[in-house]
Amino acid sequence: MATKTSAIADILGSIRRPEKTVPICLAGDLQAEFEALERDLAIAREKPADAGTLAGGSDPMATAIAQQIQELRARMREHTVVFRFQGLSSKTYSDLVAAHPPKDDSKRNDVNWDTFSVALVATCAVEPQMTVDEATQLAEALTQAQWDALFTAAYETNKADIDVPFSYAASAVLSGSKKNSR
Repeated sequence: MATKTSAIADILGSIRRPEKTVPICLAGDLQAEFEALERDLAIAREKPADAGTLAGGSDPMATAIAQQIQELRARMREHTVVFRFQGLSSKTYSDLVAAHPPKDDSKRNDVNWDTFSVALVATCAVEPQMTVDEATQLAEALTQAQWDALFTAAYETNKADIDVPFSYAASAVLSGSKKNSR
């Protein structure tokens, strides 16, 4: 006779911990080039369109700059690494917090954020996987904003509410396609 599993057993068997991804462009120097091209494009677009072009098309200079921007974005994507983080069980998370007590007896801080942040990123990293030493090296090599993005993703996989997200972009595309199908 087969035994019926309890509802909790079914729930436990279906749990998948939350995950977040963070794309980081490692060629940060390209950002300045992108910003310069964006400024150049804004200036080029302010010029009146050549009356001799079909339908008063855009300025050839603006078109050339726009193409440069697209090529630069492709180069930036080639230098982008996507980091994937997965939440921990509540026990593993609380053990990690306990392993990084605050520097002083202040009740304001429940952890030593300097060591905890590196340990959390390393422990939650799914792709690429990393050790605490590697996460420390990464923290020292990245900008504060880049490191904050990684830490925030790791932290939120453990501490943020999870709900069914709404996509404004998908909704706009689908409502636009409904209008076009009429």
